[in-house]
Amino acid sequence: MSVAVSKNSQLGVADIERYLDSAALPLRLAVNSAEGTPLVASHWFLYREGALYCVLHKSSLVARCLARDGRCAFEVGSDQVPYRGVRGQATATLSDSGVDTLLKALFARYRINPDSRLATWLSGRVADERLVCIRPEWVSGWDFSERMADAID
Repeated sequence: MSVAVSKNSQLGVADIERYLDSAALPLRLAVNSAEGTPLVASHWFLYREGALYCVLHKSSLVARCLARDGRCAFEVGSDQVPYRGVRGQATATLSDSGVDTLLKALFARYRINPDSRLATWLSGRVADERLVCIRPEWVSGWDFSERMADAID
C-alpha cells in the first residue's frame, strides 16, 4: 500500500493491509451528494493491491455521486468488541469492465452461495453494474483488543 498512514494510527501498513484483506465486513463509503452533504452507504468490498473494490448499480445514488465527484471516505470496522478497523480518505473511479469477475469474488468473500436467489439476481444485472475502485490517499487503523482484554465477558 503506497499511501500515507496517519501519525495517530495504531496500526502500521502491514497490519492495515492484513485487516482489509481478511475482514469480511461491509465497507461504509461516504460520498459527497450534489447538495454538498455527506451520504454514507455500506457495500461489500474486496481489497487488492492497495485499492478497495466494490460493485454498484449504475443508477444508484452513490454511483451518481462518485461519477460527479470521486472524493470519498471509507471505514471498515467491527461493531463487536474488541473494536478494530481501518478508515481513510480516498478517490474513487468507476468502470464498466471487470464487474462479473469482482462480483464472483465478492460472493466467495462473503460466503454467498453462487446458486442462491440473491447471487442469481445480482449476476443477472451485471450489465447494469459498475466496478468501483477506491484508492486511499491516507488511512488510519485501530485495534482496542489489548485495551479491552479485561472488559469482555
